[in-house]
Amino acid sequence: MSIIDTPYNTEPKVSCLVSKGVKTVIRYYNFSNSRSFPEKGMTLAEAQALSANGIEIAVVFQQRQTKVEDFTEAKGIAAGRRAYRYAHDVIGQPAGSGIYFSVDFDASASEISSNIQPFFEGIKLAFADESRGDHEYRVGAYGSGLVCGTLTNKGLIELIWLSMSRGFRGTQQALKAGEYDLAQRFPESILCGLDVDFNDPNPARSDFGAFSIEADTEHAGPIATVGERYKVIARSGLRLRGGAGTQFDIIGSLRANQIVFVASITNGWAKVDLEGDGKIDGFASADFLERI
Repeated sequence: MSIIDTPYNTEPKVSCLVSKGVKTVIRYYNFSNSRSFPEKGMTLAEAQALSANGIEIAVVFQQRQTKVEDFTEAKGIAAGRRAYRYAHDVIGQPAGSGIYFSVDFDASASEISSNIQPFFEGIKLAFADESRGDHEYRVGAYGSGLVCGTLTNKGLIELIWLSMSRGFRGTQQALKAGEYDLAQRFPESILCGLDVDFNDPNPARSDFGAFSIEADTEHAGPIATVGERYKVIARSGLRLRGGAGTQFDIIGSLRANQIVFVASITNGWAKVDLEGDGKIDGFASADFLERI
């Protein structure tokens, strides 16, 4: 069984991937794509194309999450809410499948206790709130053996995806003990023109949270258009208007240094998404916004 993960859109490569024996593709949920990976977030069209060609999907949420400062309970709540809504409302991900959340560095025990555990507690709170108490999706973690083992023991995750580095804390031990669902394999590779990583499933754990969707998923909503992150640079804040121009009513305000998402900029006016949920909340002058 070939299981790959990639930050690139696989839709144009589906036929090639099928011919190479790929059975599962692991793709990303996030708030917004980056300059480095403009196709990182999986779209509904890509998910449908993979499923229609017999390739299962697994998903991981990652918005940087490469250092300890990226982890707090509040950030976990935001990430959990975003992942759940995107899975449920946009992709139509079926109940019982998994969503992994990335911890992409070699965290120490103290960092796990102070930051990463609260982050996953936030995810748990968000999932409970979004599902009204019925945890529709299983939570997993991508990271070291120490991270995944600790979160498992705390009852915060059900699925373990060990990251590539065998030098990370606890990873060799987890592999030897068979305490994982997926294990990323070294080195990175090229397949069908895509940068990919190969992954090994645990022979003793056949269900690692993968899923398929129907090609005509009618209940899935429109694909959210999540833009790039911008910061308000106006010292006194910025007016949010109902349309692209000063003739439109002021419907709110943005504070100095506030981070927002911008879907597009036309004639000096930015379409602003306040929460990164793909919904346009208003328009603001692009002269006072700086991309970060």
